[in-house]
Amino acid sequence: MFKIIGFFLVLYVCYAAATGRVWAKAGIRAREILREESPRYFWGVVGIYAALSVALFFVF
Repeated sequence: MFKIIGFFLVLYVCYAAATGRVWAKAGIRAREILREESPRYFWGVVGIYAALSVALFFVF
């Protein structure tokens, strides 16, 4: 089950890196982070999602 979630998360990371848009939780809501507006925050979120997908594959 966790490997399937990890697979879809990898797909989302690739999609986000290709399009330059990613959604992240910000307080109660989620917000869209654009690579052009805040590149460090964008790549930080993408990196965290990528690390989570690796953990879903190998830890769980």
